[in-house]
Amino acid sequence: MKAQEFVVALDLGGTLTKIGYAHADGTLTGVERRRTHLADGGAGLVGWLAEQITDVTLARPDGVCVGYGVVVPGIIEMTTGRVKAAPNVGWYDVPLRQRLTELTGQLGAVGHDVRSGGLAEWRLGGGAGVSNLLFLPLGTGIAGAMVVDGRMLDADGYAGEIGHIPVAAAGDIPCACGQIGCLETVASAAGVVRTYRRLSGSARELTGRQVADLARTGDAAAQQSFAVATDALVEALTLYVTLLGPEMIVVGGGLSGAADLFLPQLTAAIRDRLAFQRMPRIVTAVLGADAGLIGAGLAGWDRVRSARLAVTGGGDEHG
Repeated sequence: MKAQEFVVALDLGGTLTKIGYAHADGTLTGVERRRTHLADGGAGLVGWLAEQITDVTLARPDGVCVGYGVVVPGIIEMTTGRVKAAPNVGWYDVPLRQRLTELTGQLGAVGHDVRSGGLAEWRLGGGAGVSNLLFLPLGTGIAGAMVVDGRMLDADGYAGEIGHIPVAAAGDIPCACGQIGCLETVASAAGVVRTYRRLSGSARELTGRQVADLARTGDAAAQQSFAVATDALVEALTLYVTLLGPEMIVVGGGLSGAADLFLPQLTAAIRDRLAFQRMPRIVTAVLGADAGLIGAGLAGWDRVRSARLAVTGGGDEHG
Protein backbone atom coordinates (compact mmCIF):
# COMPACT_ATOMS: atom_id res chain seq x y z
CA MET A 1 0.00 0.00 0.00
CA LYS A 2 1.34 3.43 -0.93
CA ALA A 3 2.20 5.58 2.11
CA GLN A 4 -0.26 8.41 2.61
CA GLU A 5 1.07 11.89 1.97
CA PHE A 6 0.41 14.69 4.42
CA VAL A 7 1.29 18.31 5.12
CA VAL A 8 2.11 19.34 8.68
CA ALA A 9 -0.30 22.15 9.61
CA LEU A 10 0.42 24.57 12.47
CA ASP A 11 -1.64 27.45 13.86
CA LEU A 12 0.72 29.53 16.00
CA GLY A 13 -0.78 31.33 18.99
CA GLY A 14 0.76 33.42 21.71
CA THR A 15 -0.04 30.74 24.32
CA LEU A 16 -0.88 27.52 22.48
CA THR A 17 -0.01 26.19 19.04
CA LYS A 18 -2.33 23.78 17.23
CA ILE A 19 -0.68 21.15 15.10
CA GLY A 20 -1.98 18.31 12.97
CA TYR A 21 -1.71 16.27 9.78
CA ALA A 22 -3.45 17.86 6.79
CA HIS A 23 -4.46 15.50 4.00
CA ALA A 24 -4.94 16.22 0.33
CA ASP A 25 -8.73 16.32 0.65
CA GLY A 26 -8.59 19.07 3.30
CA THR A 27 -9.23 16.84 6.30
CA LEU A 28 -7.15 16.91 9.50
CA THR A 29 -6.02 14.07 11.73
CA GLY A 30 -3.95 13.87 14.89
CA VAL A 31 -4.73 17.42 16.00
CA GLU A 32 -3.12 18.43 19.28
CA ARG A 33 -2.24 21.60 21.17
CA ARG A 34 1.24 22.37 22.43
CA ARG A 35 2.35 25.25 24.60
CA THR A 36 4.07 27.85 22.42
CA HIS A 37 7.75 28.15 23.30
CA LEU A 38 8.48 31.83 23.83
CA ALA A 39 11.25 31.55 26.44
CA ASP A 40 14.02 32.01 23.86
CA GLY A 41 12.43 34.97 22.08
CA GLY A 42 11.47 35.32 18.44
CA ALA A 43 14.63 33.74 17.07
CA GLY A 44 14.22 30.67 19.29
CA LEU A 45 10.59 30.33 18.25
CA VAL A 46 11.56 29.79 14.61
CA GLY A 47 13.73 26.86 15.64
CA TRP A 48 11.00 25.51 17.89
CA LEU A 49 8.48 25.54 15.00
CA ALA A 50 10.92 23.66 12.79
CA GLU A 51 11.37 21.10 15.58
CA GLN A 52 7.59 20.60 15.78
CA ILE A 53 7.38 19.96 12.05
CA THR A 54 10.17 17.39 12.28
CA ASP A 55 8.76 15.84 15.45
CA VAL A 56 5.26 15.18 14.13
CA THR A 57 6.70 13.96 10.84
CA LEU A 58 8.81 11.34 12.63
CA ALA A 59 5.75 10.33 14.64
CA ARG A 60 4.09 9.15 11.39
CA PRO A 61 6.52 6.62 9.87
CA ASP A 62 3.58 5.15 7.94
CA GLY A 63 3.10 8.43 6.05
CA VAL A 64 5.12 10.81 3.89
CA CYS A 65 5.46 14.49 4.78
CA VAL A 66 5.41 16.58 1.59
CA GLY A 67 5.35 20.05 3.15
CA TYR A 68 4.09 22.32 5.89
CA GLY A 69 1.61 25.14 6.38
CA VAL A 70 2.02 27.64 9.21
CA VAL A 71 -0.37 30.46 10.11
CA VAL A 72 0.54 33.37 12.34
CA PRO A 73 -1.36 36.36 13.81
CA GLY A 74 0.07 39.64 12.53
CA ILE A 75 0.98 41.20 9.20
CA ILE A 76 2.02 38.33 6.96
CA GLU A 77 3.01 38.56 3.30
CA MET A 78 1.56 35.35 1.90
CA THR A 79 3.41 35.36 -1.44
CA THR A 80 6.83 35.30 0.23
CA GLY A 81 6.01 33.85 3.64
CA ARG A 82 7.58 36.84 5.35
CA VAL A 83 6.28 37.95 8.74
CA LYS A 84 6.33 41.73 8.66
CA ALA A 85 5.05 42.09 12.21
CA ALA A 86 3.76 39.60 14.78
CA PRO A 87 4.08 41.44 18.11
CA ASN A 88 2.48 38.63 20.14
CA VAL A 89 5.46 36.38 19.41
CA GLY A 90 8.18 39.01 18.96
CA TRP A 91 8.67 38.78 15.20
CA TYR A 92 9.42 41.77 12.95
CA ASP A 93 10.51 41.32 9.34
CA VAL A 94 11.21 37.60 9.67
CA PRO A 95 11.57 35.50 6.47
CA LEU A 96 9.74 32.65 8.18
CA ARG A 97 9.02 30.45 5.16
CA GLN A 98 12.63 30.63 4.01
CA ARG A 99 13.96 29.80 7.49
CA LEU A 100 11.57 26.89 8.06
CA THR A 101 12.39 25.41 4.67
CA GLU A 102 16.10 25.67 5.44
CA LEU A 103 15.64 23.98 8.80
CA THR A 104 13.23 21.22 7.74
CA GLY A 105 14.10 20.63 4.09
CA GLN A 106 10.38 20.87 3.26
CA LEU A 107 8.41 23.15 1.00
CA GLY A 108 5.82 25.17 2.82
CA ALA A 109 3.49 28.12 3.12
CA VAL A 110 3.23 30.80 5.78
CA GLY A 111 0.03 32.82 6.08
CA HIS A 112 -2.19 34.98 8.26
CA ASP A 113 -4.37 33.14 10.77
CA VAL A 114 -7.62 34.91 9.86
CA ARG A 115 -7.07 34.74 6.10
CA SER A 116 -6.28 31.04 6.50
CA GLY A 117 -9.53 30.55 8.42
CA GLY A 118 -11.28 32.41 5.64
CA LEU A 119 -9.62 30.19 3.04
CA ALA A 120 -10.98 27.13 4.83
CA GLU A 121 -14.52 28.54 5.15
CA TRP A 122 -14.44 29.62 1.51
CA ARG A 123 -13.31 26.29 0.10
CA LEU A 124 -14.80 23.77 2.53
CA GLY A 125 -17.20 25.60 4.84
CA GLY A 126 -20.10 28.01 4.77
CA GLY A 127 -18.76 29.97 1.79
CA ALA A 128 -18.05 27.06 -0.55
CA GLY A 129 -18.87 27.97 -4.15
CA VAL A 130 -19.06 31.73 -3.50
CA SER A 131 -16.80 34.09 -5.48
CA ASN A 132 -17.27 37.22 -3.34
CA LEU A 133 -17.05 36.67 0.37
CA LEU A 134 -16.09 38.27 3.66
CA PHE A 135 -15.03 35.98 6.50
CA LEU A 136 -15.45 37.97 9.71
CA PRO A 137 -14.31 36.30 12.93
CA LEU A 138 -15.42 38.16 16.05
CA GLY A 139 -12.97 37.05 18.71
CA THR A 140 -10.55 38.84 21.01
CA GLY A 141 -10.13 41.26 18.10
CA ILE A 142 -11.61 41.53 14.61
CA ALA A 143 -9.97 41.00 11.23
CA GLY A 144 -11.38 39.88 7.91
CA ALA A 145 -10.57 37.56 5.04
CA MET A 146 -11.67 39.20 1.80
CA VAL A 147 -12.48 37.16 -1.33
CA VAL A 148 -13.20 39.25 -4.42
CA ASP A 149 -13.96 37.71 -7.83
CA GLY A 150 -12.64 34.33 -6.70
CA ARG A 151 -9.35 35.66 -5.32
CA MET A 152 -8.38 36.20 -1.70
CA LEU A 153 -6.92 39.67 -1.21
CA ASP A 154 -3.56 39.91 0.53
CA ALA A 155 -2.14 43.38 -0.31
CA ASP A 156 1.34 42.42 0.91
CA GLY A 157 -0.21 41.29 4.19
CA TYR A 158 -2.15 44.48 4.96
CA ALA A 159 -5.59 43.55 3.62
CA GLY A 160 -8.58 42.78 5.80
CA GLU A 161 -8.07 44.86 8.95
CA ILE A 162 -11.76 45.71 9.13
CA GLY A 163 -11.60 45.72 12.94
CA HIS A 164 -9.75 49.01 12.75
CA ILE A 165 -12.37 50.95 10.81
CA PRO A 166 -13.46 53.84 13.06
CA VAL A 167 -17.19 53.69 13.83
CA ALA A 168 -19.46 56.18 15.56
CA ALA A 169 -20.79 53.51 17.94
CA ALA A 170 -17.31 53.19 19.48
CA GLY A 171 -17.10 56.88 20.35
CA ASP A 172 -13.68 57.89 21.62
CA ILE A 173 -12.64 54.52 23.04
CA PRO A 174 -8.89 54.05 22.51
CA CYS A 175 -7.83 50.96 20.59
CA ALA A 176 -4.67 48.95 21.18
CA CYS A 177 -3.63 49.80 17.62
CA GLY A 178 -3.25 53.47 18.57
CA GLN A 179 -6.39 54.75 16.87
CA ILE A 180 -9.61 55.92 18.50
CA GLY A 181 -13.04 54.36 18.11
CA CYS A 182 -12.15 51.21 16.16
CA LEU A 183 -14.83 48.62 15.39
CA GLU A 184 -13.17 45.94 17.50
CA THR A 185 -13.30 48.06 20.66
CA VAL A 186 -17.05 47.40 20.87
CA ALA A 187 -17.90 44.58 18.42
CA SER A 188 -15.32 41.93 19.33
CA ALA A 189 -15.96 39.48 22.15
CA ALA A 190 -13.62 41.54 24.33
CA GLY A 191 -15.42 44.71 23.25
CA VAL A 192 -18.82 43.36 24.27
CA VAL A 193 -17.41 42.49 27.70
CA ARG A 194 -15.87 45.97 27.99
CA THR A 195 -19.17 47.64 27.12
CA TYR A 196 -21.06 45.47 29.60
CA ARG A 197 -18.71 46.35 32.43
CA ARG A 198 -19.02 50.05 31.62
CA LEU A 199 -22.83 49.98 31.42
CA SER A 200 -23.39 47.74 34.43
CA GLY A 201 -20.66 49.11 36.66
CA SER A 202 -19.58 45.53 37.27
CA ALA A 203 -15.93 44.69 37.92
CA ARG A 204 -16.48 40.97 37.31
CA GLU A 205 -14.14 39.15 34.96
CA LEU A 206 -16.48 37.83 32.28
CA THR A 207 -16.27 36.24 28.85
CA GLY A 208 -18.32 37.14 25.81
CA ARG A 209 -20.23 33.89 26.25
CA GLN A 210 -21.17 34.85 29.81
CA VAL A 211 -22.40 38.27 28.70
CA ALA A 212 -24.46 36.51 26.04
CA ASP A 213 -25.99 34.23 28.69
CA LEU A 214 -26.88 37.31 30.75
CA ALA A 215 -28.49 38.93 27.72
CA ARG A 216 -30.66 35.88 27.15
CA THR A 217 -31.91 36.08 30.74
CA GLY A 218 -33.02 39.69 30.21
CA ASP A 219 -30.06 41.58 31.68
CA ALA A 220 -30.51 45.08 30.24
CA ALA A 221 -26.82 46.04 30.26
CA ALA A 222 -25.88 42.81 28.48
CA GLN A 223 -28.57 43.32 25.86
CA GLN A 224 -27.42 46.90 25.33
CA SER A 225 -23.83 45.70 24.92
CA PHE A 226 -24.90 43.55 21.99
CA ALA A 227 -26.97 46.42 20.59
CA VAL A 228 -23.87 48.65 20.59
CA ALA A 229 -21.86 45.91 18.86
CA THR A 230 -24.61 45.50 16.28
CA ASP A 231 -24.73 49.24 15.52
CA ALA A 232 -20.96 49.25 15.01
CA LEU A 233 -21.07 46.21 12.72
CA VAL A 234 -23.87 47.73 10.65
CA GLU A 235 -21.76 50.83 10.03
CA ALA A 236 -18.58 48.94 9.10
CA LEU A 237 -20.30 46.29 7.00
CA THR A 238 -22.39 48.80 5.06
CA LEU A 239 -19.10 50.40 4.04
CA TYR A 240 -17.63 47.02 3.11
CA VAL A 241 -20.70 46.00 1.10
CA THR A 242 -20.64 49.29 -0.78
CA LEU A 243 -16.97 48.97 -1.69
CA LEU A 244 -16.58 45.24 -2.38
CA GLY A 245 -20.06 43.82 -2.99
CA PRO A 246 -19.87 40.46 -1.19
CA GLU A 247 -22.43 37.76 -1.93
CA MET A 248 -21.95 36.39 1.56
CA ILE A 249 -20.58 37.42 4.95
CA VAL A 250 -19.51 34.48 7.12
CA VAL A 251 -19.38 35.41 10.81
CA GLY A 252 -17.02 33.31 12.91
CA GLY A 253 -15.03 33.58 16.12
CA GLY A 254 -16.19 33.14 19.68
CA LEU A 255 -18.95 35.72 19.42
CA SER A 256 -20.63 33.79 16.61
CA GLY A 257 -21.99 31.53 19.36
CA ALA A 258 -24.19 34.48 20.34
CA ALA A 259 -25.48 34.99 16.78
CA ASP A 260 -29.07 34.76 18.00
CA LEU A 261 -28.51 38.03 19.89
CA PHE A 262 -27.30 40.12 16.96
CA LEU A 263 -27.41 38.40 13.55
CA PRO A 264 -31.13 38.93 12.79
CA GLN A 265 -30.89 42.60 13.86
CA LEU A 266 -27.66 43.04 11.89
CA THR A 267 -29.17 41.57 8.72
CA ALA A 268 -32.32 43.69 8.95
CA ALA A 269 -30.41 46.91 9.67
CA ILE A 270 -28.02 46.44 6.76
CA ARG A 271 -30.91 45.67 4.41
CA ASP A 272 -32.65 48.87 5.53
CA ARG A 273 -29.53 50.96 4.85
CA LEU A 274 -28.72 49.64 1.39
CA ALA A 275 -29.99 51.31 -1.76
CA PHE A 276 -28.39 50.02 -4.98
CA GLN A 277 -25.89 47.71 -3.24
CA ARG A 278 -26.10 43.93 -3.32
CA MET A 279 -27.52 42.54 -0.07
CA PRO A 280 -25.24 39.71 1.11
CA ARG A 281 -26.35 36.58 2.89
CA ILE A 282 -25.05 36.77 6.44
CA VAL A 283 -24.38 33.35 7.97
CA THR A 284 -22.33 31.81 10.75
CA ALA A 285 -19.15 29.83 10.13
CA VAL A 286 -19.31 26.04 10.17
CA LEU A 287 -15.70 24.88 10.66
CA GLY A 288 -15.28 26.10 14.23
CA ALA A 289 -12.06 26.76 16.08
CA ASP A 290 -9.91 24.66 13.74
CA ALA A 291 -10.65 26.74 10.63
CA GLY A 292 -7.23 28.40 10.78
CA LEU A 293 -5.48 25.04 11.07
CA ILE A 294 -7.49 23.65 8.14
CA GLY A 295 -6.52 26.72 6.14
CA ALA A 296 -2.86 26.21 7.03
CA GLY A 297 -3.08 22.72 5.58
CA LEU A 298 -4.83 23.95 2.43
CA ALA A 299 -2.16 26.60 1.89
CA GLY A 300 0.60 24.04 2.40
CA TRP A 301 -0.98 21.71 -0.14
CA ASP A 302 -1.42 24.59 -2.61
CA ARG A 303 2.32 25.20 -2.47
CA VAL A 304 3.15 21.52 -2.88
CA ARG A 305 0.86 21.22 -5.90
CA SER A 306 2.27 24.41 -7.42
CA ALA A 307 5.81 23.04 -7.09
CA ARG A 308 4.79 19.74 -8.70
CA LEU A 309 3.15 21.57 -11.59
CA ALA A 310 6.34 23.55 -12.10
CA VAL A 311 8.40 20.36 -12.28
CA THR A 312 6.06 18.85 -14.86
CA GLY A 313 5.89 22.06 -16.86
CA GLY A 314 2.35 22.93 -15.85
CA GLY A 315 3.06 26.13 -13.97
CA ASP A 316 5.58 28.44 -12.36
CA GLU A 317 7.09 28.13 -8.91
CA HIS A 318 8.62 31.27 -7.46
CA GLY A 319 10.53 29.81 -4.52
